[in-house]
Amino acid sequence: MSSRSKRRAARNKRKRRAGSARSTFDPHAQVMAESIAALTELMAEVAGDDPAAKVDAAFDEAVEDLVAKLRRFDAIRLIEAARLAFLPLAPEGQMPVTVEAGAAYLELLALVALAAQDETATADAPAAEFQQMSHFVSEAKDDLDKILHLAQLRSLAAVDPDDELALVSLLVRGAEVWLRNTSYSEMVEKTNLALLNGNPSVRAALNDQLGFDATDAVAVLGACHHLQQAGLNDRLNAVGGAMQIAMAATDKGRADVRLMERARSSLMSLFAPGAEQATVAIDDIVGHTGIAVERVRAVVERFRLDLGTAGPAEVIDAFTTGKNPMRARPLIVSDSGRLMLPHHVLNVFAVRENLEEQLKTSQRVWDQYSKHRGDLLESRTRHALGRVFPGARFRNAFEYYLPANDQEAETADREKYTKRVEGDHLIILDDVAIIVEDKAVALSALSRGGKTTRLRTDLTRMITKAAEQSGRMREAIERDGGLRIQGEGWVDLSHIREIHTVAVSLDDLSTVLTGTAEMVKTGLLDSDNIPWTVSLHDLELITELVVRPAEFLLYLRRRRNPDVTVMFRAADELDLFLYFFEEGLWVEPDPAQVRAAFPFLSEPTTAELRRYREQRPVYLSSRTDALDRWFYAKQRDDGGSESVPKPAMVPAPLSPLIDELQSRQVTGWLSIGATLLSMATAVQHQFARHGDQLLNHPDPHGRGRSMTVPVTASVDPAEGWLFVWATRPAGQPPEDAERSLRGYLRAKKHQLGLPRGVVFLFDEQTRDLIGTLYDAHIGSPDAALQTSMQSLRPAADFQRAIHPNAKRPPRGTKSAPKRKRKR
Repeated sequence: MSSRSKRRAARNKRKRRAGSARSTFDPHAQVMAESIAALTELMAEVAGDDPAAKVDAAFDEAVEDLVAKLRRFDAIRLIEAARLAFLPLAPEGQMPVTVEAGAAYLELLALVALAAQDETATADAPAAEFQQMSHFVSEAKDDLDKILHLAQLRSLAAVDPDDELALVSLLVRGAEVWLRNTSYSEMVEKTNLALLNGNPSVRAALNDQLGFDATDAVAVLGACHHLQQAGLNDRLNAVGGAMQIAMAATDKGRADVRLMERARSSLMSLFAPGAEQATVAIDDIVGHTGIAVERVRAVVERFRLDLGTAGPAEVIDAFTTGKNPMRARPLIVSDSGRLMLPHHVLNVFAVRENLEEQLKTSQRVWDQYSKHRGDLLESRTRHALGRVFPGARFRNAFEYYLPANDQEAETADREKYTKRVEGDHLIILDDVAIIVEDKAVALSALSRGGKTTRLRTDLTRMITKAAEQSGRMREAIERDGGLRIQGEGWVDLSHIREIHTVAVSLDDLSTVLTGTAEMVKTGLLDSDNIPWTVSLHDLELITELVVRPAEFLLYLRRRRNPDVTVMFRAADELDLFLYFFEEGLWVEPDPAQVRAAFPFLSEPTTAELRRYREQRPVYLSSRTDALDRWFYAKQRDDGGSESVPKPAMVPAPLSPLIDELQSRQVTGWLSIGATLLSMATAVQHQFARHGDQLLNHPDPHGRGRSMTVPVTASVDPAEGWLFVWATRPAGQPPEDAERSLRGYLRAKKHQLGLPRGVVFLFDEQTRDLIGTLYDAHIGSPDAALQTSMQSLRPAADFQRAIHPNAKRPPRGTKSAPKRKRKR
């Protein structure tokens, strides 16, 4: 058999083994698959001549059918029945989890029921309605699904193929329809209060203009939710008690018809209660919160839902195009003045957006609020990044100088630059610089509704401007080797070898911020200047989850790769981050481009080329179940979070070395650690053994031994590294060993064209790591260095045994492109 046939047979054998492995069930992926299947089935139904007209007709028919079915039910009672059916429930103290978008179904059904309530039955409908209502709600999800999917098809049919922002607009509108918990509501509520109550003038303006402040609004809406939950629990307890009494009587042989009827009645009241049982009185909220009744009434009036004269078709059309009237005004007020809140997640949107709408009526107050909003974002960003960059030098809210025109730029005299610009954060830690821009602006209602012209304006203010501002600082550092900072003078940054740009948004724009590739296509981002765009709440959570700073730097490196959001598609930043913890978020680079970046490498192998070609985009389902459990355990005061581990990166064989470098605070510890952590598990195991291998086989002539490995896992030469493991034999003076190894490291770096390198020096007697020698010299080699380079083995002698980030899958797991425990 030829070698080619043998390789083919081995490959087929691996595939057969991989195919027999049992896959893990993912309920989130199943929901995604079912949704795609339903959408595909609908597309087939409307295919043919004029599919847009068919979609419109099918949509209108589906709406009419839903309205006809719910006409006979009281709106308030129906909404409560839908709450029980669509929202996740769990015992007190536990976190409810669902893989379905129950909030969207509930809101849409509530809007339709309220818009059609003039045609519905009265609240005093007979008890026999219980079974009919329960049956309707149990089947309503399919009807609502069909309407929402047909709305998606309508949106697709209406897309202008020449509109570059069309897909981004669809993503934004889709998020408005389907997503609610883009950030944990507890975090958002704290932020809302800090924003709206943090400035005394702003708080006073709200009290003067509305008769209440943000604290009152949060308390009233929260009390409505709490009292509704208490009512539900009371009904649950009533069912349990009635059932126990009836069953006890039956067990004793004396079945009581009245007891059985009481049990049946309590069960009916649980799932289809009367309108008064399903709602809350204003007086109850006053008693629960202790807030004066006039302030409670003012909150209710401000946040009450008002559909005006809109009919069912109109509210459905608005909802499915991203204009959800419940977003800013979620309180449902019955004819008797009692209150209902469909679900509490609506509160976090409503409080901020509703009250910001009021603040905009006064330019003076709005300006005060805007400044406070920016200051809050800047402070919180600084605090979050401080967790992952210990010991770094932070410059916050500073001004620096750039060339004002081409003439100043051509002279390259930094002392004569006259254009003064602002920077939000510059973080320096050894050879790494992080440039951060804060953007406290938010998407407008028009943008969320899909108006592309306004969406471009908003995204330009939020993302493009942040990229441009951070990018110009990066270019200045790379061009001039530093910055002239107002009040500080010239700051030398010529030692910086790695610069990352970050844009932090106060708004949660998950579907936009995770779509870097789409931002590049639309021209909102330049492929050569891509910052990591992240919301404040996601940044705070991510920096809390990170165990070691090297993890965060590695995530920055991976996340800013423009290919990442092409290969990994997710609705949420935390899904990308947690997948990074699990699998590495690694994208195979083009082997031809890697060799162009590092010419000393051999020609790409067949396996490398195949691995690159066989990559396919990965659609990430939700990864946050474990994070949810940890977060909510942490919110409890009973110390429950100690028994619920927080998500962590898969164990890394080189973690002890990475932690030791950090504890010693050796120069370059952060960038060295991130590079070591980037290796595949198998390669890390090899690296971890190099020191012992050298120590176990000392040179018989009493000379030190060394092992040199170039790291070339990128298409950018600036990301190359040289790692050297070396030993110092007994009797060799420390200064001689260091001088010799530093000379070798620099010479070898220059020979291979690698910008950074490090030597791990071990003592042969104690076997301890006694030194870490870092070098980042990139200037032209002097005569002595050139002489040293001539004595080295030719660069072409280096051959890669294994791609630093490749990992061959073990038996029983699926083969490429998905690799387990890769970093």
